[in-house]
Amino acid sequence: MDTIRRLQELSERIDHIEHSGDWLSSAMEGYDAPVSQTGSLISSLAEDIRFRLIELVTELEKQIVFSSRTH
Repeated sequence: MDTIRRLQELSERIDHIEHSGDWLSSAMEGYDAPVSQTGSLISSLAEDIRFRLIELVTELEKQIVFSSRTH
């Protein structure tokens, strides 16, 4: 269960980063275009990290299931 807890913590951190990027983007829209774009980039990167983490966990689950079936 420790692994699941750690994954949940990572997910919460990614959520925080994504929401912070969204806030920065919307707060600076119309005031500072480069900063607003940076906020959008932060959000996009957080989403990409989340997607890659999900892919990694899914692949590991598949390997565990396959390994348990062969033994």
